Amino acid sequence: MTRNRTAFTLIELLVVVAIIGILASLIFALVPNMLKRGRESASLNNLRQLGAGVQLYANDNDMAMPRRVQTGDKWPILLHEYLTDVKVFAEPGDPRNFLHRQGATPLQNARNESSYIMNGYNDVGAYQDESVSIRINALDKPSDTILMAPQKEPGNFYMDTVEGNEVLINTRLFGTGCTYLFADGSSRFIEEKEYNRLNAGDYLWKVRKTQQ
Repeated sequence: MTRNRTAFTLIELLVVVAIIGILASLIFALVPNMLKRGRESASLNNLRQLGAGVQLYANDNDMAMPRRVQTGDKWPILLHEYLTDVKVFAEPGDPRNFLHRQGATPLQNARNESSYIMNGYNDVGAYQDESVSIRINALDKPSDTILMAPQKEPGNFYMDTVEGNEVLINTRLFGTGCTYLFADGSSRFIEEKEYNRLNAGDYLWKVRKTQQ
């Protein structure tokens, strides 16, 4: 009479343990990259929502985007009514965004507590004249014109090259690059080295209007 085999041998157990160890090491190696990709995807989605808010604002204001102003409501307050959730102002890739700072709110004009900085329209004189208005349908290359980007620290509302604010952009937020919102409402990831190459001479932040 034959006996049924009911137990693993030591060799078989060691093989199973080794396989589990290999799988665990692979998972641990992949998890950080998966988390980074998830935050990057969430960041791009945030920026697209902000872009939709800009478009809706423009639709209500003769296609003009929020202006660069010293006085009056700045862009977070102007866009708020067009957004579904204030959390869109918090960059998912930034562990220090306003959601993690007690009492911080992006809906104020004294200091930018959002994670993002908006184009200051320097090349068309908005830094000197806050009455300057930029219309989306007047841009030469809206898909190549950065409208917003994550900044390293909260505080500044506008990316003003005349003040050297380009150093505020977190060009390595996701390791080798960062996410950006463009004036056509699209968002995409750009490697830091590519950003530096394209942005030479203000290229990416230049408005390049075709009409007033």
